[in-house]
Amino acid sequence: MNYKFKYPDMEVAPGTNLLLLGDLFSGKDIFSKDFIKEGLKNGEACIFVSTNDPIQDTLEEFKDYDIGLLGMINCMSSRSDLANDYPHMDQIRFVASPTELASIMAYINEFLDILRGREVPGIRIVFDSVSTLLMYSNLKTIYKFLHVLTNTVKAQNAVLLMTMEEGVHDRIEISSLERLSQGLITMAQGQIVFNGFSRRKFDYETEDDRIVITGEK
Repeated sequence: MNYKFKYPDMEVAPGTNLLLLGDLFSGKDIFSKDFIKEGLKNGEACIFVSTNDPIQDTLEEFKDYDIGLLGMINCMSSRSDLANDYPHMDQIRFVASPTELASIMAYINEFLDILRGREVPGIRIVFDSVSTLLMYSNLKTIYKFLHVLTNTVKAQNAVLLMTMEEGVHDRIEISSLERLSQGLITMAQGQIVFNGFSRRKFDYETEDDRIVITGEK
């Protein structure tokens, strides 16, 4: 089973690792969250790792979807930020800091084990964002961590979308992480460009926290 994008009308094969590159205003955050929403709509299991946003923002983002198959790993909040009787607490794991890479990986593996046991058609993972990891650790450490993660994705026939902030990294950092991926998606100046698993280009606009494809190049 291939994994579908919400937009454009494209698919990606199981075991694929994708790097999404765009600046703060490109709409990459919308794109990455919509990638999770498409999976939930299709009955797939999803894991959303956030190193930037409080857990309340994540829950608000996905409130209109059945989150029974969504695992959330959050590096910005703690359990005390939610009510004790919050009904989906068992689907959330809190990590004290983005520097605790071993804990993040352990929780990803835990969710993979849990979700695989539910016989889902596929598993999507969004890691938002790699840029935050690079603020706290050196490239060599992050590369080793992501090497393990991307190999896990391949072994599980899952799909991984990693976000990265454009304009804050040097070429060595970007090219190093590109080597771990089978596809690069760039969002800039009103264009989404796919490289690696596809060579398609699309014009787009952002409207009211939505991405609208306006044409294909």
